[in-house]
Amino acid sequence: MARPAVLALIVALLALACAAPAQGATLRAGAGSADITPKTGYYLGGWTRADRIAGGQHTRLFSRAIVLQRGGRKVALVAIDLFMVPAGLVKHVAERNKDLGFTEQNVLISASHTHSGPGGYANFNTFNTAAPSLQTATDPLSFYRLLDPKPTDRQLYTFLVKQIAAAVRRADRNRAPAAAGWGSAEIHGLTQNRSVEAHLNDHGIKREYAQGSAGLDPQGVEHTIDPAVNVLRVDKLVKRKVKGKRRRKTRRVPIGGWSTFADHGTVTKSSFQYYNADHHGSALRVFEERVRREGKVPRGQKVVNVYGNSNEGDQSAGLDRHGPAASDYVGRVEAGAMLRAWRQAGRMRLTKTPALDSRWTRPCFCGQAVEGGPVSDRAVVGLPFLTGSEEERGPLFDITGEPLEGRRAPVSLDPAQGNSSPLIEPV
Repeated sequence: MARPAVLALIVALLALACAAPAQGATLRAGAGSADITPKTGYYLGGWTRADRIAGGQHTRLFSRAIVLQRGGRKVALVAIDLFMVPAGLVKHVAERNKDLGFTEQNVLISASHTHSGPGGYANFNTFNTAAPSLQTATDPLSFYRLLDPKPTDRQLYTFLVKQIAAAVRRADRNRAPAAAGWGSAEIHGLTQNRSVEAHLNDHGIKREYAQGSAGLDPQGVEHTIDPAVNVLRVDKLVKRKVKGKRRRKTRRVPIGGWSTFADHGTVTKSSFQYYNADHHGSALRVFEERVRREGKVPRGQKVVNVYGNSNEGDQSAGLDRHGPAASDYVGRVEAGAMLRAWRQAGRMRLTKTPALDSRWTRPCFCGQAVEGGPVSDRAVVGLPFLTGSEEERGPLFDITGEPLEGRRAPVSLDPAQGNSSPLIEPV
């Protein structure tokens, strides 16, 4: 049976390139945000333990957006304090703003991947799986739901779509003449590769679980992580009258930027049962406050750090750091690097005519033929899901004390998947 399509959207923003003739118009940009903190009572998405239920809010969760437009071409860059972005959610967010010229093809939504937001809003039921535990064992449905997960929670899903769409709409309404440019920095010594054996295997170095180390990488320890921090700085260009003169002077008013860094949202663990933006929360708050202060941004202008995770798959600052205080520290380090990149972009020439382009495609879990064989038509949860990883153990580990990380099925259960590791990550 064919499944709903999974969206992949790649946006290329070449902010220092020369404009193409067809893009004669100058840049307009705006910033917006919306609170996406739901009611309590949902399990913490990402940890996917049925016994880890949010009982309150430690930090609020938000959607942040920057809208860029040149002539008839427009793109929305969005980051959300959630652990994943279902494809259907992107489509429905865009549809709510279709009157503004948005479609699923020009809206890029990145999840921060905090594991301390709500779960249960995926379009694929499999990704709503919550593993049963000793605390939930008295409910027979908790075991049944492992095999047949609940469909998306309609109330939660509708709330998230509405609020994320509101952030985009507010950013679009905030548009004004602007300039943009890239800056970069690096962070070393903060993250580690949490699947170093798999990484070493790419170099032909085979080690059993817990027997590998970053030092075995022939290209050095730094090759096991991605230290790159990239920031697309966006400033509004505000004209103001010069006292005693007829001419107007243009002033740059920063509205923030689109930031990327590879770091899992797993510093605050599931034992802290409150909604929490993890290290991203501090990175967002500190960056926005400093940009507002340094740029002398008027109170009425929104400043946002659109920081959704980049290629964070196996990168984590949470292997030896735990809890909200540690999350605050990690976020402040990230904010420092983002500010360095933001300042670098400001020292370089921001351009009013960036080359703005997008490329979009739609893969799907529908058995489609691709290079290397067919794609599966279903998502599968594997045993490692039940024991978790070093960052936070799952409910089966509580009973057995044995990690199943790295285990594979002895035989192929699905021709498309083979005996690979599960599609759902073990935290």
